[in-house]
Amino acid sequence: MAPSARITYNVVFTAFLLTAFSSSASAQSLVRLNAAVTQASGEPDLDLKLEDFQITDQGKPQHIAFFRPSRESAFDASPLAARQLTNRARGARAHSAVILFDLLNQNQTDRLDTWHRLGRSLSQLPSGESLYFYLLTLEGALVPIHAIGGKAGDDKTWTQEAEKELDKAMKAASHARPLQMNDMEMIVKKTYVAFETLANQLAMLPGRRDIVWITNGMPNVWNPKTPCNGDWVECALYVSHLSVTLDRANVAVNPLSYSSDPSPDSTRDLEQIAILTGGVTYYREDIRSILQQVARDATTSYWIDYEPPKENWDSKFHKIRVTAEHKNSKLRVRSRYFAYPDSKPEALQQAALAAAFQSASDDPGIGLRAMATPATGGKSVNVEFRVDPADLLLREESGQFTGALTFLIADMGPNGPVGNPVISRFDVRLSAEQRDKALKEGIPIAQDHPLAASIQRVRVIVQDQATNGTGSLTLPLGQ
Repeated sequence: MAPSARITYNVVFTAFLLTAFSSSASAQSLVRLNAAVTQASGEPDLDLKLEDFQITDQGKPQHIAFFRPSRESAFDASPLAARQLTNRARGARAHSAVILFDLLNQNQTDRLDTWHRLGRSLSQLPSGESLYFYLLTLEGALVPIHAIGGKAGDDKTWTQEAEKELDKAMKAASHARPLQMNDMEMIVKKTYVAFETLANQLAMLPGRRDIVWITNGMPNVWNPKTPCNGDWVECALYVSHLSVTLDRANVAVNPLSYSSDPSPDSTRDLEQIAILTGGVTYYREDIRSILQQVARDATTSYWIDYEPPKENWDSKFHKIRVTAEHKNSKLRVRSRYFAYPDSKPEALQQAALAAAFQSASDDPGIGLRAMATPATGGKSVNVEFRVDPADLLLREESGQFTGALTFLIADMGPNGPVGNPVISRFDVRLSAEQRDKALKEGIPIAQDHPLAASIQRVRVIVQDQATNGTGSLTLPLGQ
């Protein structure tokens, strides 16, 4: 089972992207970290700078290629021009979370206790926006209580009926465990496939993503063909594949145990899957406070990319150590990753762009401001947009800051994208003075776009070729 992104999208658009990217530069082999830093009081520490962080990979110091605090940038804070729209009102960052209530890896007593505790808490949430809920049944199937995608997924009020819907689903799922699900390898496969399925669905949504996994333990089965000199992360079957999938989808797993009698082994295993993905392990805490914390961490963390040498990608687990020199601050960041040598990096680039293209909502990952001005006769539109350079990996060389963007302008109908968009490349080359100005005003780009008479909206999508990061903004026409 080789690691893969498993992101699917429109076949016609896939073929179009293959042609469009044939001469495009691929993203660098970067390791991305989301570092949440809190003060002794528990409040986020938002004052750190790049030079405050140090990173080692397998004990070797690493150069930080990209650093971005999640707080509002100078570009976000500057006033909008007349008729300009933005994809980041008040500097907001996107975040989505899934609650996975795992019946398969809990005993009956804990399942019943969690059922009633969870239903009550969810019904008291003020909003269910960007929050989704699934059961992992005793058969190893994912059953949605509130599914990702579609109009139902956009419902912010679903938590008001969550207790009733959970009761209905639990009554249908409460029966004896099927005999075939007493096999540990089958349990592992079903659990890991559930994680990958949710991760790949979350990957179609913008921003940071979290899975809050309600369980009693991390199932694993040892690889009999490989001598083991480490722990279960390095020696268990299928963990490397799971790690790569979660990493590429930018998904952290946050285990939550309501076990009345947790064992030291179970506790250690849950903490390992959390630190492997950048999550946090919780014990018997209310789901409302956990959701509040993971959302805060996602929107107040530091994005850090470093670029290991080619020989680093050796199909082994690597240990990362991140430190931040700030008095009395506490750092939460993943400390491992699987160094998978990807032979087709352009596929990830295409998948990220396609996800932004097909998404029901705009992506604020790269800050954008734009306006669209229809030309006389209505057969084309001039799209002027500005890109926040703080969200791009720009390399400094001889006093110049350089990078490359892919951007496209897509026609949008009432049910999503219409046809294939116009796709272009834009090379960024800024002096230090120009970069300082762009940090406040953005990098200006303009494009004339042919327009069919029936089209009422267009979407601008920008991708940083160095990181695969994307941003998008939908513009209404005729105003």
